[in-house]
Amino acid sequence: MARQKEFDQSDVLLKAMQAFWRHGYEATSVQDLVDATGINRGSMYDTFGDKRGLFQAAVDFYISNVSAKRLSKMLETESPLVAIRTYFEDLISFSVGDGRKLGCLITNSVVELAPHDPTIGKILRGSFARVEDVFHQTLLRAQDEGEIPSQIDARAIARFMTATANGIRVFARADADAETLRDVVNSALSVIEGRHPELPVAAE
Repeated sequence: MARQKEFDQSDVLLKAMQAFWRHGYEATSVQDLVDATGINRGSMYDTFGDKRGLFQAAVDFYISNVSAKRLSKMLETESPLVAIRTYFEDLISFSVGDGRKLGCLITNSVVELAPHDPTIGKILRGSFARVEDVFHQTLLRAQDEGEIPSQIDARAIARFMTATANGIRVFARADADAETLRDVVNSALSVIEGRHPELPVAAE
């Protein structure tokens, strides 16, 4: 009879995710992961194969437990425009609070790994696609409910919103403050909220 693993896999993935998120893939050593998760190397290799396997599992955990919560909230909020603005407000609050200087695990990993790791790159691009699809669904709902003009290209704007969300995380990692990030969001949302989409009006 196989021996049961003596650790909580979800807890291990949470701690591994946090280590990779904070330091990146290459800068996180196996010993760092042992120290962070509290499991020994044998258990790690037995369960996840190697460091790359643990990273892939941690990315899957991030997508299912961090990204999915924000996206579900956007889909479940009654007003589509309120849902989109709330998504960005939550993103800003995290980015200048607990998540300051962390950026986004997916965005960070795309920059670090996607160019030379096709398998990981495919997983990361799939996460971007999911964000885009949720924006798209929300924008279509906004058109159905008359909150935005029907002639707007919902798919193109969904891609723009996805790029904006990732840009916010990069900006925050570079120490941008909440006011700066809200300027980015307000300019982006002007495209769908009926305000002039080209240039913000400077304060007198």
